[in-house]
This record gives sequence, structure tokens and C-alpha cells, in this order.
Amino acid sequence: EAVIMKNILSTYEAASGQAINLQKFEIYCSRNVSPATQNFVSNILGVQQVLGTGKYLGLPSMVGRSRKATFRPGSYKLI
Repeated sequence: EAVIMKNILSTYEAASGQAINLQKFEIYCSRNVSPATQNFVSNILGVQQVLGTGKYLGLPSMVGRSRKATFRPGSYKLI
């Protein structure tokens, strides 16, 4: 599946003329995924693994069960 995804991204690049910057890509894997599989997928795609605690546009990239706590005023900073 990782190889298929890599091929889809390559096809998109060829069709659109846009280059995908894999240095900006990150993957987050469930704790149910073995470390060996996580490394395998990360290496095939050429992307970095993350813990899911990052931010995108000032908001958390991962939202847990408590959305109220995640989005309460003062818990985030908009860009």
C-alpha cells in the first residue's frame, strides 16, 4: 500500500507539473502498528514519522476525545 501511495504521488507530480516536497510530509501511525512496519512505510515513502503532537496552521494536528479541551480559548495560537 505504501508503494501504491508513492506511485500515486509520482503520477500526481507528472500530471500536474507540481513537485511534492516530501521533507514537509509526516506520517503518524497508530500504536497498533509495529515499529518495523512504521519504519518500512516511512522509508518507502521517504517521510518522517511523528508522534502526532505537532501543529498545522496553529492548531493541533491530532485531536483526541476531548475536543473541548483541545479548542478551549487560550489552548492554541492562530497564525
